[in-house]
Amino acid sequence: MPALMRSVASADKGPMPAVFRLLQASQGGTSFEARVRVLVLASFYLAGATLVLVTLALPRSPQASEAGLLAIALNAYAIGALLLWQARRVPHRTLVAALAWGSVLVTGVAWCSGEHPSPLVLFYLWVFLYSAYFFDTRTGLAQIALVGLLYGGLLLARPPEAGAGAWWIVGMATMAIAAIVVRVMRAHVELLIARLSDAARTDALTQLPNRRGFRELLDLELERARRGGTPMSVLAGDLDHFKDVNDRAGHHVGDAVLQQVATLLREGLRQIDAPARIGGEEFAVILPGSDAQAAFAVAERLRCHVRDAFADATVPLTISFGIASHPQHGETAASLVRAADEALYGAKASGRNRTVIHSAALRQLAREERDARDVEAERYLAVVLDLAEAVDVRFSGSARHSETVGRYAELMARELGLPEGRVGRVRLAGLLHDVGKVGVPDAILRKPSALTDEERAVILRHPELGAQILEHPSLADVQAWVAAHHERPDGAGYPHGVSGDALPLEARILAVADAYEAMTSDRSYRDAIGHARARDELRRHAGRQFDADVVAAFLAVLDREGERAQELLNAAP
Repeated sequence: MPALMRSVASADKGPMPAVFRLLQASQGGTSFEARVRVLVLASFYLAGATLVLVTLALPRSPQASEAGLLAIALNAYAIGALLLWQARRVPHRTLVAALAWGSVLVTGVAWCSGEHPSPLVLFYLWVFLYSAYFFDTRTGLAQIALVGLLYGGLLLARPPEAGAGAWWIVGMATMAIAAIVVRVMRAHVELLIARLSDAARTDALTQLPNRRGFRELLDLELERARRGGTPMSVLAGDLDHFKDVNDRAGHHVGDAVLQQVATLLREGLRQIDAPARIGGEEFAVILPGSDAQAAFAVAERLRCHVRDAFADATVPLTISFGIASHPQHGETAASLVRAADEALYGAKASGRNRTVIHSAALRQLAREERDARDVEAERYLAVVLDLAEAVDVRFSGSARHSETVGRYAELMARELGLPEGRVGRVRLAGLLHDVGKVGVPDAILRKPSALTDEERAVILRHPELGAQILEHPSLADVQAWVAAHHERPDGAGYPHGVSGDALPLEARILAVADAYEAMTSDRSYRDAIGHARARDELRRHAGRQFDADVVAAFLAVLDREGERAQELLNAAP
């Protein structure tokens, strides 16, 4: 995502921890970090002043200067209040000066307290920690030098028994180590947040940007095109008859195909172009600086690469492309994506394995097609699918769990002889089965240890919450299956203890698919147990926790896929 990274880098003119970049959008832009810096420094002043007042109230050395301590406390309260009052308008230089004056006040406390100066080493830590976290290296070193001079002067004026030099070295070393630890921790936190942010925008299978990452890149490139008055095009691509690959060769082969297509897209594009995987077998490409004709040439080159790469495969594969260009076919990101989809629909309708540039006639054709469908229901479905994907990303860092459950459910439904239309609905239910976990806090979803009774009660509510989210006439069947996917044939499931024939077959399918995927995937609270042990668990609990016929159908599907995979391996050169 080079374009996105360039934009972030250009906006960050000073040192800004990654956590602030993550939050600034919801907190009023880049001024959020500046306000936090001021508020933290103000809190240090107020806390220090309160500590001085507590010192005055407690027994102390007879050499202590009460007037001096009171003056320091009042000074610190005044500065803290001023910082809070001007939190939105304090310039960087004023902040540095306030921090430096704080070092002077800390030294003044040590002087006026009349105590041995050595325990007051830790009193300087807030200056070190604040500088190490919030300021750049140069400013931080300047603060450290100031503290070193002040502390050294205090020790020379009131030398301890072991000597001022020894105490100065021990004290400065202690504070320097604390500052280094804070600096390293900040670097690790920034790296972790950067990785999490990237994972939320990256497809786990192909390592291309996902739908969210694609839309962010599209917004950035579109704004760049508007400012520069340059063209920009979007390609919407869809693999033709990809379902045949999964049905005939297995989903593991389908995953390998998607990875290979992603590689072909990367290799066939310029460095400034941005390919993305925005759906199951759907891809998109952003082409900065390319008009419709240039984009057509790129799309045709990519189409031929895909066609030639899979010409000799067990299931020959091709790809269709639709093209939309700015400003010719749309002024906004949404209108460009819609126009590219309409062109892709035209490519599919005219025979597949071809590239089509958007036109007014295609828009009319797509409009007539949409009129024949329930557009409102499709929009609602798109929203809940995005919500389900977001839940998966929160839980496991990708949308692979629900996708896999949907695939397993589809295979079982087909093996059990369900009508093709019902098979598709079961797969949809697999994609949406965990949408209710949107209401479960992250601390519970990712807890590495056993749940408490209260936490478990929250988890047990997610099927009911999922059913409430899916409360739409077009999803009535899926809603019922999602609500019951944790029920059991023996009645020991939740949330209602439904059993026997009252439990829908589709819900029993979801239960097996969900359990098998969970057992064969790593979780925060345990590692995967492996496919062999997972199959044994299904057999052992068949008839009680799982429907015996569904388990038998699923194991038959897994055996058949395993045999196909072995045949492909044996046939490989």
